[in-house]
Amino acid sequence: MSEKIDKIGKWSEDKLDLLKKYLEAYANIMKDQTWCKGVYYIDAFAGTGKPKAKDEERFIDGSPIRALTIKYPFSKYFFIEKSSWRINKLGSLKEKFSNLKIEIIKGDCNKLLLKFIPNLSYNSYRRALVFLDPFGMSLDWNVIEQLASTKTIEIFLNLPLMAMNRVCLMNNPDKLTKEKIDQMNKLWGSEEWQHLTYSELPTLFGNKQKIKNDIDAKKISDSFVKRLKSIFSYVSSPLIMRNSNNGPLYCLIFAGHNEKGKNIIEDIFGRFEKFKNSK
Repeated sequence: MSEKIDKIGKWSEDKLDLLKKYLEAYANIMKDQTWCKGVYYIDAFAGTGKPKAKDEERFIDGSPIRALTIKYPFSKYFFIEKSSWRINKLGSLKEKFSNLKIEIIKGDCNKLLLKFIPNLSYNSYRRALVFLDPFGMSLDWNVIEQLASTKTIEIFLNLPLMAMNRVCLMNNPDKLTKEKIDQMNKLWGSEEWQHLTYSELPTLFGNKQKIKNDIDAKKISDSFVKRLKSIFSYVSSPLIMRNSNNGPLYCLIFAGHNEKGKNIIEDIFGRFEKFKNSK
């Protein structure tokens, strides 16, 4: 039986590069905050730590290793992962980075993230950055909302546009099952996405037929940003990542309660887009 591995494309490597740039900037600022009693990095969908490039025979530093190798480390690292085989691979990081405090937690991040909240109250003088890079659509809006309520947690979110398109934003809305609708409602936190995506037209027989609206990735991303702004003080413009055919894969969004964080990430995103457009 062949060994299980995670495989990622070039666009995911770009995402990881952008994440590390922000982690470096965030940690550099927080190291001088003498009032702060601890700064945590929480990776909610940690993976194996060392995925393989899809088109090449090489392994890549995943988000856990990117976070562990920044110049000014976090006080503690928490890596959450649901699958046992990925947990086993993550275990090697504790030995490799024995100078850092690392905790690896097995389970569903939608439940586990909520357990951090009591220790990250505003009066705790602790801060945290949570990286949310879900597999498919396995993230609940309710969790994002509760993270925001602490006023101490920033999130770096990968909104899975391709997964959303495959599950719900399809050309034939008649194929939408209750399970798919519920899945999208959990991620979105409301049924608003249905109004963005589908319209109802009366038929000759008096009933209504759903049709897909002319909608693009930017409209979906901007609408999700608007929802985030209802719970976070500062939210970045979305950075939409596309494949070689210009198809939207996902978008990256920062949300937090500090304007400096938003300004930093938008500068990072802006430089990335300028570089991409210059090619």
